[in-house]
Amino acid sequence: MSPLLRKLIDVLIAVALTAAVVFVIVVANHFLMARGNSLIGFKMWLSFIGRPDILGTMILTALVSAVYTLWQQTRRPRL
Repeated sequence: MSPLLRKLIDVLIAVALTAAVVFVIVVANHFLMARGNSLIGFKMWLSFIGRPDILGTMILTALVSAVYTLWQQTRRPRL
């Protein structure tokens, strides 16, 4: 597998993990509220994650992190 494909998979995993953490926070918050339930929390999470600006921010952050890590690894001297 090429290094570029590995980094792309790392980016996808980072985006999925970020979405999962936000899901847990939003659903737990609505589940613990007096009038809330987990279905309302799920619907709110789905509308939040579906926003293009949120998706773009998650993907851009993961891409920048992956490229920076790759760049740092190529600059290190081999022992």
